[in-house]
Amino acid sequence: MLKFETSFWDNPGHGHQPRYERGPQSLYEKLEQGSAECDELLSLFRERVAIEEAYASNLRKLSERQFAPQGFGRDEGATLKTAYGGLVAECLALAEAHSDMALELQSSVVMPLRSFSSEHRARVRASWKIMDDTIRRASMELSQVDRNHRVYTQKASAAEQMRLNETPTQSTHGAAAAEFEVKSRPSMGALSPADTPTVSSFSAESATHDIEDEADADVAAQRRLLAESGVGVQRMALPQVKGELDVASIALGNVALTRHEFHVVLQRMQAEIPQHDVKFGILGTFRSLISGESLAGWWCTNYPTVVRNEADSISVGQSLMGQGYLRLMGRGSQFQSRANAYYQWKKQALEFQSDDDGDSEDEQPLGNRHAHLSKALTYERAQREANEASQIYRDSVTRAEIVRTDLEEQLTNYLDTMEVWELNRLMNIKSTFGEYARINKLPVQAELSIGDRLEVYEESIKPQQDIQWAIEHYGTGRFTPRPIIFRPFGLSPAEYQIFGVALDEQLLVSHKDIPLFPVKALSLISKSSREMAPDDRYAVWTTRALLRNIHELRNTVNRGSRVTLKQLRSFDLSVVANTLVLYMLELPQPLCPEELHGPLRAIYSTRSEKSTTESFKTIKSLLSGISYAHLKTIQTLFATLSDQTRGGSANERDNFIKSVSKRLGP
Repeated sequence: MLKFETSFWDNPGHGHQPRYERGPQSLYEKLEQGSAECDELLSLFRERVAIEEAYASNLRKLSERQFAPQGFGRDEGATLKTAYGGLVAECLALAEAHSDMALELQSSVVMPLRSFSSEHRARVRASWKIMDDTIRRASMELSQVDRNHRVYTQKASAAEQMRLNETPTQSTHGAAAAEFEVKSRPSMGALSPADTPTVSSFSAESATHDIEDEADADVAAQRRLLAESGVGVQRMALPQVKGELDVASIALGNVALTRHEFHVVLQRMQAEIPQHDVKFGILGTFRSLISGESLAGWWCTNYPTVVRNEADSISVGQSLMGQGYLRLMGRGSQFQSRANAYYQWKKQALEFQSDDDGDSEDEQPLGNRHAHLSKALTYERAQREANEASQIYRDSVTRAEIVRTDLEEQLTNYLDTMEVWELNRLMNIKSTFGEYARINKLPVQAELSIGDRLEVYEESIKPQQDIQWAIEHYGTGRFTPRPIIFRPFGLSPAEYQIFGVALDEQLLVSHKDIPLFPVKALSLISKSSREMAPDDRYAVWTTRALLRNIHELRNTVNRGSRVTLKQLRSFDLSVVANTLVLYMLELPQPLCPEELHGPLRAIYSTRSEKSTTESFKTIKSLLSGISYAHLKTIQTLFATLSDQTRGGSANERDNFIKSVSKRLGP
């Protein structure tokens, strides 16, 4: 399984020192991404809390709705009003459920995640700051080793060259070569091959002259670095640096140069970097300016081994500004590698001269100058300085190795700690997701309970009961049509129409015992339904026909006193039965007078307590007081209805009698 402590290191290849900041920097960026992810989750949860609170508030307002005076406020006993009241009340219960969810999210998700996120970010940044400072100090220590190695190589080469000039014999050369072990190591401030001064291009006197000029300034920096670069816990005493050394005197970022090398680099930059004429408002046009992008690109192109990326080139540019060689044309003191950031070479850069240049100003021949230096420096002094440089170089290597091993130990601990912290962050987020899922179930459970109660409210609505309640409380009367009667002077209305005319008057015109329309209609229904099934016979009386069809039959037979079966057969039996019911409703006096309804209802409701004979006697006595036409019509109607009930089951017969009684009754 991959681990942090073995996965965030730089492997530059053989012969190159690793850049320790690359791996931790990549890991730090990933950890910062984790902090941003926590913030994103926190923002989501906060918005969800706000939505839940707003939803609960709106539901609470909805639960305060009052009955409208012209709506549910009027119906006190209707089942629909009761269900509506329950529906409004459940809005309050749902509001409380979502309000509780918002509180639970705030206390169990938002607050713990916010606290953890801030603490995690602070821990990561504090640890990275310490680690970054440690890496920077270690990098400076390793850079000092490169500078010491280069100075040592130069001094050893100069001493060897001087020895060869004094005693140019093979034996002497072998003995002197054995005294100095010179190993080639690439300098972090190495110039390109075209511009780098080598031992072969100088005589011994010239090399020693360069070393003396470089020693004073850079040895102080080397000693200060050795004194201040204590990294971590040092488990052994570091060697003390002795003597003074002509090390590189100019440092540009992580690039170390001698004065002569720096002079060559300055001349190349001024010659090779494109220059521009730029106008700055009322200040006018400034000539020979260079852009920050061109300067950074020049360093990355010409010295890729030491200036590896944009950050290194910015560091070099910042050093040029800080040491007074570059001026930013605009506000600010930070070097910027942008195309629109322009810089001007300052006088110090334009007039910079190395000690070698000073000698050339005196126009001394190169051979004479070398001869003069050879007279000033003896071979013993060069050898002594080479030995001192060797000791300083050896001590700095020992110290750098201690710093390197200590840094790697600290980096290992840092990476292992970061893995633990990142794992802890992921586990916390996972726990937060679980808590969020649990809280989301709370309103679901409440809504399920509310849904069960709403189903009860739905079942409590009785549409037929509410219809009857509305009829009882708001009804104005039954359907009782009142036809308009033509009453000619000296004649009976029955001569011209039969609907709405008293039965007695119809008998006077027809000279029959029963009015013609009831007799013909009952006869047609009885004959036509004789072969029908009981259900079909019942349907003839219980089916409600369209009033338009009923009126059509009524208008057909209501044109005189004569009614024929031919007229009735053209209509459906249910239409004939419904027209007969309308005929009875339009009578000026009902078949059974209203004063007999109460006594007859009482007899039928208590007939189980008396004998059937006594009940019939009582009914006969009550009906004896009505007219002959009414009595005969009732007898014919009941005989036909009794014939219609044959063959059916008792339950179906009872239902049929109740249905017909409701249609014909009061």
